[in-house]
Amino acid sequence: MRGVFQVPFYLKHSMTDLTSDHQHTIYLIRHAQPTNLGDATLRYDVPPGPPLSADGRAQAAMAANFLVGHPPTVIYTSPLDRALQTAQIISEQLGVPLAIDERLAEHRREETADQVAARVAAFWHERVTTAPPGCVALVSHGSPIKLMLTPLGEVWTSDPERYRFDYGNIVPHAGIWRARCVSANSHPGRWELALIFRTFAPEVIPAKR
Repeated sequence: MRGVFQVPFYLKHSMTDLTSDHQHTIYLIRHAQPTNLGDATLRYDVPPGPPLSADGRAQAAMAANFLVGHPPTVIYTSPLDRALQTAQIISEQLGVPLAIDERLAEHRREETADQVAARVAAFWHERVTTAPPGCVALVSHGSPIKLMLTPLGEVWTSDPERYRFDYGNIVPHAGIWRARCVSANSHPGRWELALIFRTFAPEVIPAKR
C-alpha cells in the first residue's frame, strides 16, 4: 500500500538565530507517527506501546535533518517505543547521545494532569532550570509536552486553531517546539516559545469548511 506523502513544513522562525553561552535552548519533540494509529483497543499509554510506522520513521528523519544546523548536545526520551525510536533516529543522524527518562512517558489513564505536570516539572528542574545553559532536546508525547510548556507561557492561546492538531494536541507527530531564554544570575529568564517545525500529509488533512 502506498505510504502517505510527507512534506516538511518550516515555520517562520529561523534556525540561524543567535546562540549564546548563557542561553538555554530546549527542543520539545513529539514522537513521530506510530503504527495502529487510532486503534481504540490498544493502550497507547502503557509501555511499550506501538512502534513507529514507515511514515513515522520518515517524519523522524525529517525532524533530524531540520536540527542539523543547531543540534542538541543530548536527547532525553520517553521509554515508550514510538518516542524511543524517534529519539534513536534523531540521535543517529545527528551523532548525539540519548538517555531514557521515565518522567517523559505518556500521560497514563490513571494519572491526573496535576500528577503528570509534577513529574515533567521535576524533569525540567533537573535537566533545564538547574543545569548549565546549553541546547538539549527531549522526545515525549502531546500531553506531557503541553504541561511542560504551560508554565513558560501559553503562546498557543492567542491563535488556538494554528496550534491544534490530532486529538487536540498542540504539536503534531515529529513536530518541534523550541523554548529559549537567556540565563540571569544562573537561572533562566523569560522564555520565548515557538513551534519551529512540523510535517504534514496533504492527503489526510481535512479541508476547511
